Amino acid sequence: MRVDRGRPISGRLSPFTDPRVHGEALKNLTPVKNVNVTFSSTCHLHRCINSPKSLLDKAPRDCHSTRLLIDSILIEEQKAIIDHIGDGLMVLARGGIVRHANTVAGRILGIDPVKAIGRPLEELIDFEPIIGPIFSTGMGNVDRELIIDSPARHLHLLDTAIPITNACGRVVSVVNTFREFKRIRKIVGKYAGNHARYTFENIVGKSAGLLDAVASARKAARGSANLLLSGESGVGKEMFAQAIHNDSERQGHLFIAINCAALPHDLIESELFGHAPGSFTGATREGQPGKFESADGGTVFLDEISKLPLDVQAKLLRVLQEREVTRLGDTRGIQIDVRIICASNRDLQAMVRENAFRADLYYRCNVIDIAIPPLRQRQDDIPVLTSFFVAKYAALLRKNIYGFTPSAMQQMSGYVWPGNVRELENFIERMINLSEDATISDVSSLSRGMPTPDAVVDGVREGASSQVVSLAEAERRAIEEALRSCAFNMTRCAAVLAVSKPALYAKLKRHGIHLRRTLQ
Repeated sequence: MRVDRGRPISGRLSPFTDPRVHGEALKNLTPVKNVNVTFSSTCHLHRCINSPKSLLDKAPRDCHSTRLLIDSILIEEQKAIIDHIGDGLMVLARGGIVRHANTVAGRILGIDPVKAIGRPLEELIDFEPIIGPIFSTGMGNVDRELIIDSPARHLHLLDTAIPITNACGRVVSVVNTFREFKRIRKIVGKYAGNHARYTFENIVGKSAGLLDAVASARKAARGSANLLLSGESGVGKEMFAQAIHNDSERQGHLFIAINCAALPHDLIESELFGHAPGSFTGATREGQPGKFESADGGTVFLDEISKLPLDVQAKLLRVLQEREVTRLGDTRGIQIDVRIICASNRDLQAMVRENAFRADLYYRCNVIDIAIPPLRQRQDDIPVLTSFFVAKYAALLRKNIYGFTPSAMQQMSGYVWPGNVRELENFIERMINLSEDATISDVSSLSRGMPTPDAVVDGVREGASSQVVSLAEAERRAIEEALRSCAFNMTRCAAVLAVSKPALYAKLKRHGIHLRRTLQ
């Protein structure tokens, strides 16, 4: 065999176009795991490739062994690359015979990649392989979601199967790659911003009530029990939830916050639990996972849980008990691992007594209850919070404002802050925007048209009866009152409300109202 410098080497050594260049490359090769090549063999290979033309002509046998050694190194390097791919990869011949499987595929499917070679895949797994029809149809798939339940394992995968055809167009093998769905959720959550930003160090205050709440939250963060954060609107319940998540073992996973009051009633089940393909008008063809699936391994924060309809509360109870979700329009359960933190600005115990909230769900959510006190009960925190927000917004607006005068601070400390910390922050931001002085003295806008402290406290004591409610809430209350007055007789109730019986039944379903007829 003749070898000329600068010309390609024929046969399987064709990638090496210049012995000088590739001889240098071989010296810099990274060692490949499990390659049985001794140092002397590598040195011999280096000498053979860099040897002069006369030496190569005189040693055809050595060049043949060199060619075999290069082939061995390339094959082992390719195996190492394939085994270190993050996805499972299999190559299947006709009849489902396994020609290759990497280590990730073996871990996901629970098979030995080495012992699987040459055996039918259906003998190795306890469920029917899905790639069989590809050999007859020639139609593969890209990024298809698969949910496989078998006695041995539960698999939730994103699968791609590409057929390989010969010159006659006949499928001779299938390259199958798949990855676990939890990896995809983690990537999606990373770029979708579903991460907790706040820690316990971001909670500002020194009052005894706040410090007690923080201490309880730190203890709760060490476990995995369901939490209920109770407190008025604006006290910082979501900040507490994020801090608990970031102080727990789940801090590297997703934190998904859901405002239950903001979800449309018709789509709330789909948003929380997901939907199967074509399960309702407007559903996506591929189906869609819900919030609980997306948060697998992390934390779900359900804000204003009191706004959930009763029928959805029943499904949420099953999720909390079984740690399993069933998509809308599907029958298969999907195992999830999430921690659930609930929050409410209403008295859930009172709602349970009024049959407006399920008692079993309340007890399931309320494993650990953390009450966050309102700002009017934390007078010591007002100066601290004021200094924090002044520094924040003065720096943001590039203004040389350093705080409030003593008289202004006295007025602020005497105010009851019905909107709590949120109202205080908004007020300070407005003052920083409008003021041109180094210290702010005029806070007269604070109490303009605002209720007195006694009026606010009385209003809080009176509860929901004195609050303005939405039209939907007013309708629900009217229906419940009519049902009670008519002893749950639907005909009379429909006549009293001046609606048809089918319309009344539809409203009962919409508001999650259950009939409770008594035996005569």
